[in-house]
Amino acid sequence: MEIELLKTFLLAAKKENFREVAEELMMTQSAVTKQIQKLEKVLNIQLFDRVQKRVTLNANGHYFLPRAIRLVKFEEQIVQEMKAFQAGYSQKVSLGVAPQIANSTLPFIIQHFKQLQPDVIIQIDILPSNEIGEAVFRQQIDIGLSKVPSTRELLTTMIANEPVMIVGPQPFDAEDFQLLIKKFPIYTHAFSPYWEQIERHLPRDCQIERLNQTEVIKTFIKQGMGIAFLPKSVVQTEVEKGELFAQIPQIDDDIFSATFIHTKYIHPLFDRFIQACITIYKK
Repeated sequence: MEIELLKTFLLAAKKENFREVAEELMMTQSAVTKQIQKLEKVLNIQLFDRVQKRVTLNANGHYFLPRAIRLVKFEEQIVQEMKAFQAGYSQKVSLGVAPQIANSTLPFIIQHFKQLQPDVIIQIDILPSNEIGEAVFRQQIDIGLSKVPSTRELLTTMIANEPVMIVGPQPFDAEDFQLLIKKFPIYTHAFSPYWEQIERHLPRDCQIERLNQTEVIKTFIKQGMGIAFLPKSVVQTEVEKGELFAQIPQIDDDIFSATFIHTKYIHPLFDRFIQACITIYKK
């Protein structure tokens, strides 16, 4: 089945007007008609109803439409992969990454991994931690970097277990924990696995604000609007720049935030990526 016929069909299905299709593709209207007829002959079905000078996508056409879209996308993917191969890339790996990781350690992980595997194309999707395991299980992504373990049967490696810091807009001592939580609102990520452990140490009357973006939380803190409990790696860059201030809270429990890698199966490329992650978190 010729890809050009499919592309003409997709445009015709969208416009339901062969004249407009011809103008956009810079063809004659008769050429468009012939391409649609040729496709209909290959499929042995009629895709459009023709009433006088009007054409409308019929039931056959509607049924074929999503399949045509998949075929065209698949062809485009193959073309891109061949271009990458010609450019020296021989492998591809897709990542699903939690926002906390994407906004902190991921750039360093990618840089280190590319030094080990310069021939690999990396595709990245940002996903909530609680959706990453499922995406790996369904093989929508190859590797998942998540802040939570998965309920699916996957190969899971904990690559880091770092301390959770109390983060504020100005210098403070670790012993000032009780004073800080009384003075400032506390911002927490809407989905933090360690939050239950922290909450046991908070008074009932403290002000808690839940947000679903760590970067927004850090911006609010920089503006002096509150404090937060965040993993060390998430705030390390801002702390080094003096934009935020962080200490391990002086409380009875040691609070840690784990980072997990999920894969569906064993592959040497995945192993090298895991080692790259471990190396960066050790730094």
